[in-house]
Amino acid sequence: MLHQSILKGSLTIMLACCFSGCDRKEEVVERSLGLEAFIPQYNRYIKDWLATEKAGFEKIIEESVQALAAATEKERPGIEDQIDEAQRAKSRIEYRQALGDYFAIKQESDLPAGLVWEDGMGEPEIGDPRATKGGVFNFYMLQFPPTVRPFGKESNNNFRGRLYDEIEVSLVGMHPLTNKVIPGVARKWAVSEDGQTVYYELDPDAKFNDGVAVRPQDFHTFVYIRVSDNVSDPYAKQYFRAQIAQVATYGDRYVSVTLPEPKPLMPLFASISPAASHFYQDYGADYVDRYQWKVAPTMGAYYVRDEDIQKGVSITLTRAKDWWAKDKRYYQHRFNPDKIVYTTIRDDSKAFELFRAGQLDVYYLTRPDLWYEKTEIRPVYEGHIERYKFYTQYPRVPRGAYLNVIRPMLKDVDTRRGIAHALNWQKVIDVIFRGDFSRLQQMSQGFGPYTNPDVKAREFSPSKAREYFAEAGYTEEDSDGILRKPSGDRLAINMTYPRASDYPKIVAILKEEAQKAGMELRADGQEATVFYKTVMKKEHDMVIWGWGATPPFPRYYQFFHSKNAVDIDGKAKPQTNNINSYSDPHMDKIVTALRNARTTEEVKKYSWEVQQMVHDEALFSPAWMTDYVRIGSWRWVRWPDTEHTPFNVPTIYEPLESYVLWIDEERKQETLKAMRKKQSFPEVQRVIDVFKDGIKLKESPPAPELNDQEQQPLDTEVFDDEKGAQGE
Repeated sequence: MLHQSILKGSLTIMLACCFSGCDRKEEVVERSLGLEAFIPQYNRYIKDWLATEKAGFEKIIEESVQALAAATEKERPGIEDQIDEAQRAKSRIEYRQALGDYFAIKQESDLPAGLVWEDGMGEPEIGDPRATKGGVFNFYMLQFPPTVRPFGKESNNNFRGRLYDEIEVSLVGMHPLTNKVIPGVARKWAVSEDGQTVYYELDPDAKFNDGVAVRPQDFHTFVYIRVSDNVSDPYAKQYFRAQIAQVATYGDRYVSVTLPEPKPLMPLFASISPAASHFYQDYGADYVDRYQWKVAPTMGAYYVRDEDIQKGVSITLTRAKDWWAKDKRYYQHRFNPDKIVYTTIRDDSKAFELFRAGQLDVYYLTRPDLWYEKTEIRPVYEGHIERYKFYTQYPRVPRGAYLNVIRPMLKDVDTRRGIAHALNWQKVIDVIFRGDFSRLQQMSQGFGPYTNPDVKAREFSPSKAREYFAEAGYTEEDSDGILRKPSGDRLAINMTYPRASDYPKIVAILKEEAQKAGMELRADGQEATVFYKTVMKKEHDMVIWGWGATPPFPRYYQFFHSKNAVDIDGKAKPQTNNINSYSDPHMDKIVTALRNARTTEEVKKYSWEVQQMVHDEALFSPAWMTDYVRIGSWRWVRWPDTEHTPFNVPTIYEPLESYVLWIDEERKQETLKAMRKKQSFPEVQRVIDVFKDGIKLKESPPAPELNDQEQQPLDTEVFDDEKGAQGE
């Protein structure tokens, strides 16, 4: 632990004040960011940590070499692998020790000579030149966020993407169509000769959306505020300590990020965002409470005023009129509405009625009843509301049942395999989704060559389920048909789910079908906020859940490494994304090797291994998926129609996250006037399938494994797009 005295960065003094003739003492806190004091402290901490790690690996090597001498032929390969891994880890540490300080402050003259700079300006524009700025875009959220902080307690909530992830601009980005690196806060970048350091030249125009210019120091701040002891964030602390070797500044224009090993597509993998140092001047031990309802300035187009957070009601994002990137090639046709209003509507049916009344501008219609029945309404017939079906090419949401293997009943793999055969997802698809959706086959479907084609979902089969249950000891049957062990233990599993939308119906089907396999499925429906907390505390048996998935590579470390599974006492570790509580040395080895992969072939090899192991261990029962989005929008909401952005960017998760739509105010007034006069326009229903009829997507180049950005659950109650139950 670092010295708390330095991390607090504040001094408390007592001043005597006089009010109405009475002396009173009032506590006044003088605060500062504390970065300058923290840097040497953290540098020493990393130096000591590296020395300890090196000594540990040297001991492993020494002991393994001794064990190898006495090993049998069968034991030798495993010991040799252990030696290789330890030597590789030791080499990484020695490289880092040679670098010097973790936080380095240098001069521009210290930049290496001969760097080859790139600017990424050769990719297609994103969006439509016809897009106009202005207007208000109205959408909704199913639950109000517990905080608006970008990190710290409860920040990993469903709304964080709307506030930060979707609009933030990092040093560089990835073009959504070509998967090539494009400029962000950095206008140029260069990779060192050894492939382990990326140098970034900051765009001189770059400013936070509160108007304050970005400084190189802000990248040190970004790391500092996440790794200090003012915040309890084990994942961030571990990531920045182990996965980044150095963050350096060079005068007023340049920063560099060094990794312990080279990675595919280094400029993107090493890219981080600046944090507004001026905003965090009050950062201290009370960060979680002090910043609970303060939206941090970002490099994005939108900011949030304090008065625009109506707790429990709505959050409004306002476009920065002088946004630094408004005329940049990849941003100029995006982020168009002047305001984006997210109103809390806790019931989907009510949200649809508000959409129908014109109070919400768009609504996802992927769910069959919405597409076929509920939009058979006058505003659609009269052309006031337009309907679109847009095919996407994107990794599918790993939506399904996640089993918490730390629970006594679920420790047995045969029980878990039996459960997989006892869940009739196909009937859910046929009944709830009218056969429109497809069965998801595995956790990482849709990643092209990085998806193992041999991994297929277990089909519903009561007979196979009973065979596995018998292997697990459930050999007797109660009077109600539920299996039990001779000891009397019933085969009864709780299924936790958000009590909203179609989930109760889905679980009712699964419960009824599971009885055929001799399993009692106990429905554990919870309000969305309680549901999220239950899962993050690892208090579930089995949960219907889905993670956001982004190209180009699958991500696994945060989901399956034992560091995120259990604590030193063997209890489930809360507030991590390993909701399976899964801990296995071989899995640790694979996900670590994937994190350290240098080539796409290595990524493919280890990704396939993880996928096979997840299947074999029956950690996840895949549910359903779609390869399209169906959406309704009022005719004043306009969508792009260009060669490279036909309606939207094809490689997106859901249409809103690309921010390419715009509000046509003239068309809105025209529509409202027509509605008053009971006039109509031609009905609009379009299908846009660019993979069949339009542009051919370029092959994705090598790219980083993005599992080092902590993954977000999707919003919990919406089925209306491939975003899934937007957050199961």
